[in-house]
Amino acid sequence: MKLSDLPARELARLDAICLEYESRVREVLRTGGDPQSVQTEIAPLVERYGGEHAPLLRTELEAILEELMREHREGGPSSGQLDVAKIAAGAGSTTSDTEHGHPTPGDVHGAPTEAIGIAAADKHGADETPDDLPNLGDTIGPYLLTSVLGRGGMGIVYRATDTRLDRSVAIKMLSLHDRQSHVLVERFQREAKAVAALTHPHIVELFDIGVYEGMPYVVMEHLRGETLMHRMQKDRIASEPITTQQIRNWGIQLADALAVAHASGVIHRDIKPENVMVMNRARPSTSDGEGGSNSGDSKSGFGSSLKLFDFGLSRVGSTNWQQDSGLSPILTPENARKISDNDSATRVGMILGTPGYMAPEQARGGVITPAADVFSLGCVLFEAMFGRPAFSGETATKRFTAVLEKQPLADPARRRDDVALADLILSMLSKDPSARPSAAEVLNTLQSSGPGLRNPSRDGSTLIGANEARHDGSVVISRRRLVELLGGAVAGGVLGATLLPGKAKGELRAIRSIGVLRFQNASAATISNDDAVPPDRMLDQGELLSGLLVNELSRIDGITVPKYVPITATQPEEFREAARLLEVDALVTGTFSLTQAGPDPIGLDATGTKRIMTVNVDIISGRTGYLIEGLVIPTAAGDNLIEQAELAQELAAAIGRELSQNDENGKLSNPEAFTCLVKGRTLSDPDTAEAMKTALRCFQHALSVDSNYAQAHAGVALTAISLAAREDDEQANDLVSLSQEASSRALALSPGNRDALLARAMLNYQVLADFDTADDTLRSLVRTSPNHWQVHHQAGWLKIIQLEDSQGMQFMRRATGLHPASRFLKTELARAEWFRGNADRAIQSAIGLIRDNVAMEEDRFARGLLIDIHEQSSNFIEAAKLDSDLEWSPTIGGMGYFAAREKRLSELPYGPFGPTINAAILQLRRNDLAEREPPDLLLARLIAAQLPMLPLVLCKHPAMTSMTLLEQAAETYSVLRFG
Repeated sequence: MKLSDLPARELARLDAICLEYESRVREVLRTGGDPQSVQTEIAPLVERYGGEHAPLLRTELEAILEELMREHREGGPSSGQLDVAKIAAGAGSTTSDTEHGHPTPGDVHGAPTEAIGIAAADKHGADETPDDLPNLGDTIGPYLLTSVLGRGGMGIVYRATDTRLDRSVAIKMLSLHDRQSHVLVERFQREAKAVAALTHPHIVELFDIGVYEGMPYVVMEHLRGETLMHRMQKDRIASEPITTQQIRNWGIQLADALAVAHASGVIHRDIKPENVMVMNRARPSTSDGEGGSNSGDSKSGFGSSLKLFDFGLSRVGSTNWQQDSGLSPILTPENARKISDNDSATRVGMILGTPGYMAPEQARGGVITPAADVFSLGCVLFEAMFGRPAFSGETATKRFTAVLEKQPLADPARRRDDVALADLILSMLSKDPSARPSAAEVLNTLQSSGPGLRNPSRDGSTLIGANEARHDGSVVISRRRLVELLGGAVAGGVLGATLLPGKAKGELRAIRSIGVLRFQNASAATISNDDAVPPDRMLDQGELLSGLLVNELSRIDGITVPKYVPITATQPEEFREAARLLEVDALVTGTFSLTQAGPDPIGLDATGTKRIMTVNVDIISGRTGYLIEGLVIPTAAGDNLIEQAELAQELAAAIGRELSQNDENGKLSNPEAFTCLVKGRTLSDPDTAEAMKTALRCFQHALSVDSNYAQAHAGVALTAISLAAREDDEQANDLVSLSQEASSRALALSPGNRDALLARAMLNYQVLADFDTADDTLRSLVRTSPNHWQVHHQAGWLKIIQLEDSQGMQFMRRATGLHPASRFLKTELARAEWFRGNADRAIQSAIGLIRDNVAMEEDRFARGLLIDIHEQSSNFIEAAKLDSDLEWSPTIGGMGYFAAREKRLSELPYGPFGPTINAAILQLRRNDLAEREPPDLLLARLIAAQLPMLPLVLCKHPAMTSMTLLEQAAETYSVLRFG
């Protein structure tokens, strides 16, 4: 078996090992070491990673070492990458005149293209040629060879002069040396046929074809300019920014070229910046259809003409599907599958293309259709639009994986420059080939409308699109997509003011609920979309901004702001899903970037100058997933959230609202303490005790910075009493004491502090059984803190304890709506249904929260509730199904069940009641104990422990019904006297 016969994923795995080993050898060479020193590394690599293909891996690793050693001995390169031509039956790729691995402007032409994991190789001096290749000064027919433009492991590109027409041409020759391969020859000839069959101003022109001493060659036009890869380098963009109009212009040219190729039955299969030449010259309009711009603005790029070249991996239709008319049939997926099945050089399972630009189906070795070229073109346009690759990674394998698994994230700030273009590019990057537009559809979309294009409307007026970004350093508020939002009206934007279309303004003012998504660093190379973040994590700058906005926007009267959860969305369907999850009608997200760099974390650079952070804020419709309005807000850099809080004021103003004043405002002076406060509020989450412990540490750190910070004292008080309900008796008592002390201190400093008042209300009814005082406080907090989920959660439980079930359920539903991502709160809502006598609804709700194939920890609240309900009705079989680790079977019977359940109670408790109360529930149900603790003694012990959840469990839990009849229960809890 050969490597080229392996399945796609196995090929990629072995190739990654070869690349890593090659890098290791080259590093030894670079530092002056002996490559023989790494020969001993081959055996362990083969043993560890070879598996059933160990002989193949060993052969490739030894070949890599041998070739690099030969290069080393002959004084060849030690920085380029090795040509492993046998992998995927591909050829290496390179271009000439490179600088730091990128082609430089001038005479550049592509050489044979790369297969996955195979990159440029074998770079000789400009005047050196192997013995079997023609030398400079030789003639091949009428062509005089004058210089070498580029080399690959099996190819060379000469610059030559056509002596008949006295013009410069490029000659690409397949140099096989001693590695004759009919597959490679066929591929090379297929490229020549593919290019010859295409006539298009933006596809490299083929002049001639021939064979020199057994080596095939093609003669092409000599392209002068620079590759698109070089044009998109950061230093070039810094001096000559790429405008969205240029990107549209490039997209039109390349989409037009691909549409013609696809109509002719040709799939390029390796669209990438290296295979696109930018000729920065104006192309006058001609009558022969070449088209192009006549602006002459070569520097701006509007007059630049692109050329697509290097069809070495192209997929060409065979003769049996040519029609009598001489035209190729439409290349449908079905046709492509038939062709692929008959072509051993490009069969399914072979991965040909470039990691990071190839389509997912191409990366998997599947059937290739024209949609693969559209995906690759989308990658190229994405990189031009957003200044970074759509799928990045340090190695080919990581880029390969990114294409299969990651979703590119559009920078919202740049997206606002041309929303329609950005959305088109993202649609081209769909993982599903059938969801991508065709090249012809891309062309039509780009030509029909867009920024900078003046298109006559039906009534003869002109529609003006969104703005082009300015590059003079000034901050400009982006104009909206006027075609979409105005339907033909004309508006403009100026610095410091935004003239909103009526529709957008009305949509903003109609917002009644708004969720904040994760903000992203605009300069980050890759962006994570992981919302399963560990509770003890450190918040990054983006999450701090998000948490800050939630903290501040909650002060807007009449707007619901759910608790922050780390969600990232980039595309309309993702925004709609996020809005559904958060149960909001609008979303806020965006990016941030430093305008000035500096090492000091508090916002001053080395010279003491204040650094500026530019925050791009997008307001997204939860219904459509599209942008409603965007803001560009400069603010202080670093962790000074006090100054950054102005973001919320501008955002509130954008939706026609104001932030209400409260006790917290006007007293903020210590940035570090306020930052710790926001971190604590953002991290605190009822779903895990660890999250609450992390938040508690944040509040305590804030107090170490400022001991008189009322909000931090209140945070300690509220978190401590909330956490106490889940800890054992000793820890619970310590936390209750901490909450009592902290709430007293907070209220002394700030009598109206809502968190301190809430903590005091919880202490009153949960620990002191003072229901009336707690009810008064919670009734007031519900009015003044409409966005505080804990206020409504506690108000709900107190009303249910007081037998006001209907109002209690309203509060519980409101709490869930303010933190809809919380599985804990959803379980609490189901528990409330059971406590009010609706067991069937509680069961259905809890079942809906249980997910397959997840850790039991994630579903422990819902599972514990269901076990509780089933045990109460003696349905042990259903209860046992919910705990896969329960050592019990129906043959043992109910008595055996309780003994087994006792062993699992700490891992899967009935609820967040603390271990003592959970054990009491189990004890009251058991009928297998020889000796039982008398109910009055059990109740006395529970009351003496002053456990926070006891009032709720004793008054409402069905297992406690008999204990509620005890005189001591009625004496302690007044609500039982009227039950």
